[in-house]
Amino acid sequence: MPRQNDWKSQGYTGSIAFCVALNACITAAFSATLPIFLTVKLGATYFDASLFMVAGTLASSAAVYMLGRIGDVPRLRYPITIATALCGLAGSLCLALATNYWVYFLVFASLIAIAGSLFSQLMALAFINDRSSTGFIRALASAGWVAGPPFGGLIATVYSQAAVFYAAAAAYALLAVFIVGTKAFFSQKTPFAAESAKPAPQGTSGQESIVLTVLTLSSVHLLISICALGIPWRLVQIGGTEFHVGLAFSIAAAIEVPIIAGSNAIRNRFGYARILLLSCALLCVYFLTAALMENLFGLISLSVINGIVTGTMMGLSLIVLQERLADRPAHASSIYSNILRLSYVGALLVAGVIAQIISVVAIFWIAGVMAFCLCVGLVVWRPFGSMDAFAAETPRHGQS
Repeated sequence: MPRQNDWKSQGYTGSIAFCVALNACITAAFSATLPIFLTVKLGATYFDASLFMVAGTLASSAAVYMLGRIGDVPRLRYPITIATALCGLAGSLCLALATNYWVYFLVFASLIAIAGSLFSQLMALAFINDRSSTGFIRALASAGWVAGPPFGGLIATVYSQAAVFYAAAAAYALLAVFIVGTKAFFSQKTPFAAESAKPAPQGTSGQESIVLTVLTLSSVHLLISICALGIPWRLVQIGGTEFHVGLAFSIAAAIEVPIIAGSNAIRNRFGYARILLLSCALLCVYFLTAALMENLFGLISLSVINGIVTGTMMGLSLIVLQERLADRPAHASSIYSNILRLSYVGALLVAGVIAQIISVVAIFWIAGVMAFCLCVGLVVWRPFGSMDAFAAETPRHGQS
């Protein structure tokens, strides 16, 4: 019987991992090809294209949050996950057949927005089966984001954007089939799953602790997003090209993915508080050096720091939220997804305004000051416990 359970657990993890990677490929392909399609093929203005992306992101954040709360009802977990995949299928088919900007806008802000919650639902299913697998599965999502843009771009170039939408529809259909198959063949009532279905003991997830955790993680991810948005402008400013920008992002991604995969081991070795403080300190170094550096390849080499911090925080943030909301894994995953989405929107506004009013270099100076202030705040307020604590830094039952 234990062997059968092990086989089921491994099959479950493998199936969810495949779904997460495929879903990430779809999302990344959309993100890479839609802006060009809207402006070049559809004739939308840059403002209209920006409005499209921002509105879609906000609508998706709202859908992720609402479905994340509902998805923690045990009997609704699989139906909601399957429904989000089917919304992606329907939305992709509508996009493939549409010809008007506002039709694209409405579909993207409704059906595709709902499909955007699929990642958080899948990560919740992974967590209730085997919490130690979440780091590895999250790394596969990052790998999907690396593979998705070139595949999407290739299909759009060789065929058309409609072909990208049809391919996405086929992928969403495959996801729905895999989720149904996972439920039918691999689902089992594990001790943790049974425990997580029960109401959490009083004080497990104190509201004040959760709010402080979310604010802290959001601040770090805002800085990471500013880093990702500002570095292309800085590279071009000192004579770089699209090739150098792509090289910088490739280096960061190559470092990021294995770090995310090992995030559980890193957490167990160093603890939340130390990792978070070190990440903020590295961001200080990154922003200061990027502001002063005038050498092209020296600036590209900073991608190593970018990859280390991004990979560390991508993995750590998900683990922190899922452990502090262990009784509500779907809600925790939805908060994680929204932190990433909304921090990117915030970074778009912050970096754009600073670059427009002051300069590109000022982005890095101001972000460096923000990172330093965050370091001081972490030392003073210790939202993740003492620097001497390790795995025990998350609140225990009965504590906030």
